[in-house]
Amino acid sequence: MNPLYSTLMKVLCALFLAVGLTTIGAIPAPGQGSDTSQQLQRIDVEAPQRRPAPVAETAPRTDADYDESALTSPLSSEDRTDPSGMFSGRGIPASARSLVDGKSAVSLGASSLPAQVTTVTSQDIQRLNVRNLSDLFRKVPGINANWYGQGDIGFAFGMRGFVGQHGKDVATFVDGVPQNFPSAAQGSTGMMNLAWLTPEVIERIDIIKGPVSALYGDFALAGAVNIVTKKSEVSPTACASGGSFGYARGLGVFSSEAWSPTPYLVNELYTIDGYRDNSQRKKWNTFNKISFPLQGGLISLRFNYSTSDWGAPAYLAIDQVKAGLVSRRHAVDTTDGGDQTRYEIVLNYAPRAGERGFYATAYWDRYSLTRFGSNTGSQLAQVDDRQYWGGRIYYNLVFADFANLTVGVESRRDSGEALQYNSNARQRYNTRYDYELGLRSYSWFVQSRIRLVEGLKIVGGVRGDYFRENVFNTTKPVNSGEGYPQKISPKIGIVITPTKNFNIFGNVANGLRSPSSTEMSPTSTAGNKDFGLPPAGITTSDLGFNATLFGNLYLAADYYHTCMEKEVQTINSQQVAVGDTTRKGFEVDATFYPSENINVFANYAWVDAKVQNPVKAGRNLVQLVPEHIIKGGIHMERDFGPTRSVLADLYYQYYSGVPLYLGSTAVTPSYAPDYDVYNFKLTYMGTGWSAFVAGKIQPREYSSQFIGPFSGTLNFDPQPKWTLTSELTYTF
Repeated sequence: MNPLYSTLMKVLCALFLAVGLTTIGAIPAPGQGSDTSQQLQRIDVEAPQRRPAPVAETAPRTDADYDESALTSPLSSEDRTDPSGMFSGRGIPASARSLVDGKSAVSLGASSLPAQVTTVTSQDIQRLNVRNLSDLFRKVPGINANWYGQGDIGFAFGMRGFVGQHGKDVATFVDGVPQNFPSAAQGSTGMMNLAWLTPEVIERIDIIKGPVSALYGDFALAGAVNIVTKKSEVSPTACASGGSFGYARGLGVFSSEAWSPTPYLVNELYTIDGYRDNSQRKKWNTFNKISFPLQGGLISLRFNYSTSDWGAPAYLAIDQVKAGLVSRRHAVDTTDGGDQTRYEIVLNYAPRAGERGFYATAYWDRYSLTRFGSNTGSQLAQVDDRQYWGGRIYYNLVFADFANLTVGVESRRDSGEALQYNSNARQRYNTRYDYELGLRSYSWFVQSRIRLVEGLKIVGGVRGDYFRENVFNTTKPVNSGEGYPQKISPKIGIVITPTKNFNIFGNVANGLRSPSSTEMSPTSTAGNKDFGLPPAGITTSDLGFNATLFGNLYLAADYYHTCMEKEVQTINSQQVAVGDTTRKGFEVDATFYPSENINVFANYAWVDAKVQNPVKAGRNLVQLVPEHIIKGGIHMERDFGPTRSVLADLYYQYYSGVPLYLGSTAVTPSYAPDYDVYNFKLTYMGTGWSAFVAGKIQPREYSSQFIGPFSGTLNFDPQPKWTLTSELTYTF
């Protein structure tokens, strides 16, 4: 074992043991009569002078709360002190209890859906070691979020047996604005790119497994992710961080809750040299939001701008690195890289208090990305230059505490160019495809939650999506045209609550993916246009439960089965028709809270993903899908007086069983090397300031977050075995 790695692990173990011993000393012994329900109310890990965690029953709704947003059903004093025994959940923090309490509630909240839902709060984000946005999902059950290491080109985000190349299988929204790009130039229709989003601006992230919500349509195959940004902070903040491989970051927040209108202005500067040659990256994000009350509601106007540029080292053949033929830090082509620019204007309106009322969103987004990459033996350029705009309105009717009805419409229009061409040192010499896009979508949706009797709730919904696909194929003009695909997607589910804090749920739901320009208008010599192509559909069924047990244990499990039509994957930067596919799998999630200062979590996900009618006979496995995903970790806190505290987090992720077919004729799968990663973070919080040191350890030398079958071989992005980061934050 590497001496440095061994020494580092010993130091980490000693630190966590020290914090753990002082923390466990605060756990009350059985029979001492301690009121753990009162002790466990505090979940906010921020310093005392910062904003406390919101209270669901009194806090005004934020401008972004219009979208499946309620975190909790109101918790009565009886709920907080209930001594009923096994199902009381009395020792579990409100952030975890809301997932159980909300399941039986009649609410717009994501947790009230008859599906497996996970919420990542702003307090959770503070505890994570975040170097890139994929790190936000390191603890979430069943999520395979992988940073490609090739610049700001998005990241893989998969769940429930979907690969999630560039996040194309998950409908992703930020404050109601869709983040997926139909007919994207990078060969992944539906890709999403969140490079513009600064982690500190996020209030919470709702991850909804499966297409069960009628509020989300196109690309909601594996499910949906709804990100809600903050409205404000208590006071201004400045922070500076640095770390391994030339990492430096500065962040400034200007905000005050005492002002009306309420400003929330955030600027981020980021730079890193990178572990490998030609892996440098620079970025500037500015996020500017102002909110104020209007006519019984809350309105906000947001403008954000992001610009970045980067080098891209590309992927290396694992066998060549093992044989010593290529250095781990080698860059395939030093002219690889790219840049992106994005700016966006968003207007939101929502009721100021309660869920009854009118909700509206309007947005305009300008996005430009150019990428040069050498993953297929020669350099390939990909250009996506578009603007898109649209909006959504809906009204939520509330019938006492036994039913609600949500009715709404939305529309979106994309206009721009999707281009791929071969290049040499960024000089263009051969066009692969060039599309001028005029894409429109119109949708309506209805969803209702009805409590038939105490302990039994029905959730039903239906959604209609209509597309106008206007594509001009400049590479092969004869294949230009216009199509009008459409699809109706019904959803039905049930929640049974046989006893307090225990829910059984199930659902059957349909989802869809709109056709891409390359499917409707191919550029190959033999390809013929087909603008009558319907949207690809998915049908899913779920059965699961969640519960709080013994006063200090959260437990959830879910079994699912999905059938997907006309699945498409991106292989060697090109979209490839896979065929119809099926997936069956399950997830199990548990978190144990022995005291208010310590919790331990573990989760496991398994999936079997098969192609039913493979284009190439014998290739019956869905590529790049990990069969096993295991995550676990521990969080500890220790207070030293009223204004000082230490927080320690250690968590682990492992996945294995990733099948790949090497070469166009291969029918026997190869498997990517197993991958695992350790993260730790130690935070000290004082009066007005805080500091942390964090690290990431990736012990496997010949594995990485993403491994792909390029040119008939297994390729990967070699990662450093260890990465350190430190940060100092001051709150004025």
